Amino acid sequence: MNNNQNEQKTVICHPAEKSFEKELIAYKQKIANILESFTDAFFEVDLKWNVTFWNKECERILSKSREEMLGRNLWEVFSKAAHLKFYTEYSKAIKENIAVRFQEYVPSKKIWVEVSAFPSGESLSIYFKDITEWKRITRQLKKEKKRYYDLFNRSPVPQWLYDFDSLRILQVNDAAVRLYGYTRKEFMRMTIKELRPVEDIGALTHVLNNEVIKGRFNSSVVRHLKKNGDIIYVTVNGNSVFFGHGNVRLVMAVDQTEQIRAELELAMSEQRFKALVQDGSDLIGILDDQGNYKYVSPTTRQILGIDAEYFIGKNAFDFIHPVDRPATLAEFSRLETEKQVKLAPFRFLNAQGEYRWIETIVTDMSRDPAIQGIVSNSRDITARIESEQQARELLDRYTIVSRATSDAIWDWDIGSGKIEWNKAIKGIYGYSDTCYTEKWWERQIHPDDLAHVKNKFEKMIRLKKSKLQTEYRFRCADGTYKCVLDRSFIVFDDQGHPVRMIGCMQDITERQDHIRAIEEKNARLNEISWIQAHDVRAPLARIMGLVELLDGNNTEEALKNIFSYLKSSTSELDLVIKKIINKLD
Repeated sequence: MNNNQNEQKTVICHPAEKSFEKELIAYKQKIANILESFTDAFFEVDLKWNVTFWNKECERILSKSREEMLGRNLWEVFSKAAHLKFYTEYSKAIKENIAVRFQEYVPSKKIWVEVSAFPSGESLSIYFKDITEWKRITRQLKKEKKRYYDLFNRSPVPQWLYDFDSLRILQVNDAAVRLYGYTRKEFMRMTIKELRPVEDIGALTHVLNNEVIKGRFNSSVVRHLKKNGDIIYVTVNGNSVFFGHGNVRLVMAVDQTEQIRAELELAMSEQRFKALVQDGSDLIGILDDQGNYKYVSPTTRQILGIDAEYFIGKNAFDFIHPVDRPATLAEFSRLETEKQVKLAPFRFLNAQGEYRWIETIVTDMSRDPAIQGIVSNSRDITARIESEQQARELLDRYTIVSRATSDAIWDWDIGSGKIEWNKAIKGIYGYSDTCYTEKWWERQIHPDDLAHVKNKFEKMIRLKKSKLQTEYRFRCADGTYKCVLDRSFIVFDDQGHPVRMIGCMQDITERQDHIRAIEEKNARLNEISWIQAHDVRAPLARIMGLVELLDGNNTEEALKNIFSYLKSSTSELDLVIKKIINKLD
């Protein structure tokens, strides 16, 4: 019956209908071929979740054949997936009639898939592809990005990125924030010009225009300005990198402030050393262990009148006075056990064949690779030695004088402040000791005279005068004061500093008393002379005038008046004479 019916149908089908059916079948086959050719997996379900299409890529990825899947409920086959994002997203697409796109992990296959689903009439079309490798690469890329970001941000070297055209800072690391003191937000609002002192911006512009080129590395030492206003020296290394959507410049700034300051200090130290060695007043040499010169400073020209080159290779002891040579050699040999030795002053030959007194300190620096020898630092002390000799001669003379005189002789060591006196300090002034201090001497000077004495002493030192004479009142042991005449001589060292003072203090109290007595007598005589010139002359002149009147013819009344005036004038003259006599007593 069925065959008849089919045959009947075949008989009654219109040729046009057959053609349409063939086209439909061909179209469906064409669609199926297209869907099969997709590189993405594709399947289709109806609104009841029954699978209506399942391509080869689905078979490969999900390991389910088309025969196993067509007509079956999707969630019955993949029941575990119903608890994942697949079910909720597919349901959302059907319910809201919208396309959805998402990524999800398939635990059963241990793969990540990217899914696109969209409703199409009475069905839901789903595309998906295996993105496990892409996920792995993305995660690795994120790790690498984080690693490189950490390398940038956690680097101990300050770094930043800036736009090549606008010069605006785009990114900055923690080290730069710590070094410069700006916050990261403050940095991001700045340009690289704001990191330079105002006076250096012109130089920066020149470098940017002429030396900083895209794709080329450059390095330079520049000055940068910190937030607190400090200026630091940094070595800036820059290169072009790709960042975001354009080319930018990556900069690393190495703080070399301390190094550059150390280099500057070293240069200054070398300049100071050069000034001390070449232009100083000391004679500096380097000798070997036998005393032969390896180096001599140019100061030998002004000290000894001999060029430094003349000494090279010659033995230093050949220039020392024969009398001083043995003792100097003996002291020099102490360097075998001592690092540094101060030699006793000795005489050294100069260009004129004369000997100059030299004071020397020798230091063994043979093990220092920069020296490799014995450093001798010498100073011409001829003037000091001569002064000391003069002082000794003076002291000897003063010693002899002090034995032959009753004057107080004193010797003041200015450095220690001690003053040694001869025995006259006991016999004349009553003190029990012969050694006192400078402060003690000042306390014995009358307070009214102390400032005057000290001023004269300071003026003598300031003017570098060696002799001083002054008078003042000096207190004796019993509290009374004597007038003294102090004559002293002062000794200066090579630098003009007073080191010693020797004096002779003479008691001039009697002389001063005698002078005061004479001055008082002269004052009285001057007063008597004034009285004679003024007080005596007036009554005497009146008496003389009255006597002349007596020679004339005078009446009794007139004579009576004359005698009255004559009596008063003589009385006045008598009083004046008594006054003069009192002045003479």
